Amino acid sequence: MLRPKEVCQRLGISYATLREYVKKGYIQPVVLQSEKWRFREEDVERLMGIVRKRKVILYARVSSNTQKDDLINQVKYLEENVKDYDQVITDVGSSLNMKRKGFLKLLRMILNNEVSKIVIAYPDRLVMFGFEIIEEVCKAHNCELVVLNKEDKTPEQELIEDLISILVSFSEKLQGMRKEKVKKCVEELKA
Repeated sequence: MLRPKEVCQRLGISYATLREYVKKGYIQPVVLQSEKWRFREEDVERLMGIVRKRKVILYARVSSNTQKDDLINQVKYLEENVKDYDQVITDVGSSLNMKRKGFLKLLRMILNNEVSKIVIAYPDRLVMFGFEIIEEVCKAHNCELVVLNKEDKTPEQELIEDLISILVSFSEKLQGMRKEKVKKCVEELKA
């Protein structure tokens, strides 16, 4: 985020002109809690006539390391269906885990207006819950979200799949907690 002084320097304008640009809607400030203005770098670049090429991203995810072959097949499927793309982002982790490295990287890219299109095989490859929120974020940042396989499921089928996903996620966490507990006990016995 740029301060008004930095924006004025880059654009070669005065602070009064910057206020006029804001008033006329040429550039939109982000107002901080302290009520100070900050500006997005891409908005300043747009005013300067600099346009960055936005990327087409293929996103694939599997739940565990034992599904590496499935991940490879998923990426291959996406590449076969989308000929012109810039980057492939893959993740291994539960769709309930919102802290997956690839997902967070993708989200940052969307928020920075670096992505024009995201292509996924199924909605649950991206997130299990809150898919509509991700769609809205994409729309707000002029990013198209393409799902290649939209299965028509009954509400009962969706509910059952959601419940199974939740159980699997919690059992994985419980299993991880058990491993940590065993490791801690072994360390205590050694001491």
